[in-house]
Amino acid sequence: EGTPTSAMSPTAVIPTLVPEHLVAEIDDTNAWVYRLLSNGVYQCGFSTTQEAYDSASKNVREGLAKCEERLSRQPFICGDSFTESDIMLLPTMLRYDGVYSPLFKAGGTHINIPTQFPNIHNWRKRCWNEIPGVSTSIDLADANGSYFKQLFPLNPGGIVPTPVTAKDLGLE
Repeated sequence: EGTPTSAMSPTAVIPTLVPEHLVAEIDDTNAWVYRLLSNGVYQCGFSTTQEAYDSASKNVREGLAKCEERLSRQPFICGDSFTESDIMLLPTMLRYDGVYSPLFKAGGTHINIPTQFPNIHNWRKRCWNEIPGVSTSIDLADANGSYFKQLFPLNPGGIVPTPVTAKDLGLE
């Protein structure tokens, strides 16, 4: 369900990303996705004390577990359709294996989405392959590599590891 747009083909439809009946759930989901994951990964990466890192890492693991549980019973984070909450979560999950786990140590460097969080992995594939525009609007090599080039304190040598690809992430 959505509305037609003149900037696209006559049959293209913009999805309704915040359906009226899901407003409260989307707002609640966006709040914990931001707190536990979107901001949590940065809190891990820029922690200056072990206590701060441990707290942030715990939040990231809690957020991953919450997403995994939700996605075990529904195709998208707020139910049966792609919503604003999926858009909010997607960049973090697409960068997780390539940047946030190895460079920021988010949740622990041992975390691997495809093997440890199969429902999140399947959701990423669904978003990448089924939602128009997702795979063509994200340059994974740049999205991941820029962190290694630009964050000198975390990577003083500026070494950029071989970038993850959609194939590496199991999206294709």
